[in-house]
Amino acid sequence: MECVICKNGTTKKGYDTLSFEKEGHLIVIREVPGEVCENCGHFYIDSAAAIELQKKAKKAVAEGAEVEILKYA
Repeated sequence: MECVICKNGTTKKGYDTLSFEKEGHLIVIREVPGEVCENCGHFYIDSAAAIELQKKAKKAVAEGAEVEILKYA
């Protein structure tokens, strides 16, 4: 797909690390699958991946993690 940020690149499948911070909790999730712009590097995830990320982050917070580093898969 064409990148909506730079408008000069197209995306290809790739992985990135995303982090979430809320109320003193920091959750880092590595190897998140998505699409990466070959020109500017902007990272896109689909709705299924976003839902999974939310579940993993909420679970880590519920278990009392202040700082947690997880692998997506």
